Amino acid sequence: MSETVAPRPTAPTQRILLPAVLVLTMTASSFQIFAFAVLAVDIIDDLAISRTALGVLGSLNTLVGAVSAPATGRITDRIGARRATIIVLAISGIGMAMMALSGNWLLLALSAVVSGVPQGWGNPTTNALIADRVPAATRGTITGIKQSGVQVGIFLSGLILPALAIAVGWRGALWGFAVAFGLGGMVVALTLGPDPEPDLVGSPATGGAAPSDRTAAGPNGEDAKQAPLPRLIWTISLYAFLMGTAGGAIGRFFPLWANEVVGLSTVIAGALVALGGLLGIVARIWAGQLAQDRITPRSLLAILAVIGGGYCVVLLITTVVGPWILWPATILYSVGIGAWNAVAMLAVIVSVPSRVSGRASGVVMLGFLGGLTVGSPVAGAVVDRWGSYQPVWVAALVLTAMSAALIGRVRPDDAATRPTTAPRAR
Repeated sequence: MSETVAPRPTAPTQRILLPAVLVLTMTASSFQIFAFAVLAVDIIDDLAISRTALGVLGSLNTLVGAVSAPATGRITDRIGARRATIIVLAISGIGMAMMALSGNWLLLALSAVVSGVPQGWGNPTTNALIADRVPAATRGTITGIKQSGVQVGIFLSGLILPALAIAVGWRGALWGFAVAFGLGGMVVALTLGPDPEPDLVGSPATGGAAPSDRTAAGPNGEDAKQAPLPRLIWTISLYAFLMGTAGGAIGRFFPLWANEVVGLSTVIAGALVALGGLLGIVARIWAGQLAQDRITPRSLLAILAVIGGGYCVVLLITTVVGPWILWPATILYSVGIGAWNAVAMLAVIVSVPSRVSGRASGVVMLGFLGGLTVGSPVAGAVVDRWGSYQPVWVAALVLTAMSAALIGRVRPDDAATRPTTAPRAR
């Protein structure tokens, strides 16, 4: 029996609807990680768990996402991006509801496992939507907008969760987002048109995307789904692992460090997180446009890693200089730690046939979420053992430097070293 779907939106409608769907999907799929960080004090006090145990919760989420990402990427290529998007939003809502209902660490861990599936599935799904429905000339901008969904999650978690936790408790705050994500899935099911057929991609009904290569064969005539992924994808995956390890340690424990060591209140620490998310929205869109028109993705990835290292230096000197430095330094965090993901995803989209965009994205997410999985518990264990966050910040600085060195060694003939579109006339 064929699936009943809503009529395909017209091109103008899709130009508005598709970015909103992309942002919502990325926000929902990654939200639990930020909830663990922002509500860390409430969760630790209520359930009497250690920092290491809190770090393990985040790692369970990202571990499931990392392990499942290659498989969910293939599933996306098989069932289509629209169906995958609806499933991602539904599971995200279920995971948040389970977290809100948790009365002990084991139940929190189970919610982390469930939410880990959309954590790894969000990028393969949204990348496939872009590959299928977005013209090549605007993919950089749309990818930046899409990746800003993660920063929207950071902003909303830092701004809204602390206030809601005070008003209705941390569980009530989580219930609000659980309902919102579930409703989002229903709206997508009712409004987003069906995935374009291969021979229809590029027609006005699909918003003018480039002709589809979902039926393309490899250079030797092999099915694109079976062709080996280019070396560039594996290099980006390793880069993502290193940056994910650094970012996981920083993102997961920054609010707790700001509260315990720097002396900021939970609300002020949450405001810094929210500011980072707000600036990150702009940074990811800007980075996508820059990689599309001005700087090759490889060069920009190296630059962003260096900027991320600069933020690690700020964390190391905050207790000496004073907490005021964290406010301007949020720009470094948003650009260096936050924006590289948009550039990496654009490099994936433009480097492989759209027919395998889900699989390639899953490989990169395996690296990124694998890094988050490693970084969080190790950082928590270090703090519990030595009573200091400084070794964590030093390690993050080393990892960002390694990332810059790695991506700088990409061969000149790799796709990431070429502009994604022709330069604009001046």
